[in-house]
Amino acid sequence: MTEYIQALQKLLLQLTAAEQQDVVEYYREYLQEADITTYEAAVAELGTPQTVARKVLADYSIKMTEQPAGRQSTPAGTKANVKMIWLVILALLSTPVTIPLILVVGALVVAAGSVVFAGVVTVLALLVAGFAGGIVGVIVGLMTLLTAPWTGLFYLGLGLIALGVSWLVTVVVVRLVQWLIQVIAEVAKWAYRRWVTDRKDKRGDQA
Repeated sequence: MTEYIQALQKLLLQLTAAEQQDVVEYYREYLQEADITTYEAAVAELGTPQTVARKVLADYSIKMTEQPAGRQSTPAGTKANVKMIWLVILALLSTPVTIPLILVVGALVVAAGSVVFAGVVTVLALLVAGFAGGIVGVIVGLMTLLTAPWTGLFYLGLGLIALGVSWLVTVVVVRLVQWLIQVIAEVAKWAYRRWVTDRKDKRGDQA
């Protein structure tokens, strides 16, 4: 049993020391009450340390995203959601496979990857095109301002408008990506509770 607990603890480095201690104590007491003393018996009862660790990390990650700060549309909240989605996918993959589970995991992987990739590409494209065009317009406007004031003002205004619009559109795209990631995160939570948490609860009832 000690070998099992030590292996589990090594896989929980993403948690704080206090959280690691809580998890380790919970599973140590669980195994003691079940009178399980060997590594093999612990694996037969709980699954491998890797499986348990993935589910524990997913649990803690979901709790973090459900805190007020984690639900906000901020870069930190979005980063927490992306991390949670990945941990939930790993936890789902550690669960006995069923056809609905395969479909959900596949959809989560494709959706999360597509949203992040599309968002990054779109924002970069807008930044490069908008800011490049805006800067060129501003430079041309300043260079012609003294020789041809009206033409210079035209290009200067056009460049400033391009910079402003590109920035505004970039902000909108970022917000949209954050919202889509939040939606995917909610689906991930539902899938986790449907196929992982429910199984744990049923196992506890049977015990």
